[in-house]
Amino acid sequence: MAQKKVVLEDLEALNSLKDLAESYEEIAVVRMQKIKDSVLKTRDFLADLSDVFVDLKSSYEREVKDLMVRIKKGDKTVLPSLQKNGKTLLVYLSSNGRLYGSVTTKTFRLFVEDLKKATGPTDIVVIGKAGKEMFENSTAKKPFEFFDLPDTSVTVDHIKALMQKFLVYEKVYVYYGKFGNVVRQSPISTSITGEDVFETEVITQTPREDRFIFEPTLEKIFHVFETQIMANLFSQTLLENQLARHASRVNAMEEALIHIEEESKKLNLIKNRIKHQTQNKKQLETTSGFTLWDS
Repeated sequence: MAQKKVVLEDLEALNSLKDLAESYEEIAVVRMQKIKDSVLKTRDFLADLSDVFVDLKSSYEREVKDLMVRIKKGDKTVLPSLQKNGKTLLVYLSSNGRLYGSVTTKTFRLFVEDLKKATGPTDIVVIGKAGKEMFENSTAKKPFEFFDLPDTSVTVDHIKALMQKFLVYEKVYVYYGKFGNVVRQSPISTSITGEDVFETEVITQTPREDRFIFEPTLEKIFHVFETQIMANLFSQTLLENQLARHASRVNAMEEALIHIEEESKKLNLIKNRIKHQTQNKKQLETTSGFTLWDS
């Protein structure tokens, strides 16, 4: 009877877990469908826009270098947003919640690997409580700055606060999960400061020979790209990361439901076996009683 009670309690616990997993999965599907179309449509537009950014920095290397020299010399006429500290910033986008599947862990591994290979002065920003915990428990014992950002409903004020941090850096790379489809989400690192085309997973060196006429000036064009365009690129990484997390959670919950179903079958077999054993025992006791009565 004690064993039967344990089996029934385990079945009840599995049913509760099943309800929880189904709820998480349904919520993730709804949230994924809500942002999927806008993320995918904006992705191509921003990739083309960042391509112009790369052209701006590579095709006019001499003009850009002259501007950078003025900035480093402390030219007060240079717009404040263009004055950099010469450092690289690596930003890891994680989450506050859990149960987002494998994409957050894979992204963290990519982040730590690139951090180990980083050369020159490099600073670290971790966004999300889950990422903060992972980084503190990792072997990468380096100082970092933590930003607490909601998993959903990110506001303009949140973006502004982060942009004030980003704008002082020469280069900014963001690490996050990129949505491929419901089954596949991949970790990615992308530049939001014009080093490479936005969200390019395989970097290839492409000659940049186009020429442009800057109107009104190169400095003012740079100001637009390094404020408004950079903020839009970063906002897209947040949405991409949300979409990838929701898809990853759907997969994780689906796998959990499969395991729950398998465990339930095993426990039901044990429960039926105990039931049959109890029935057999009662039958034997009844038969033994008849035998004693006859004797």
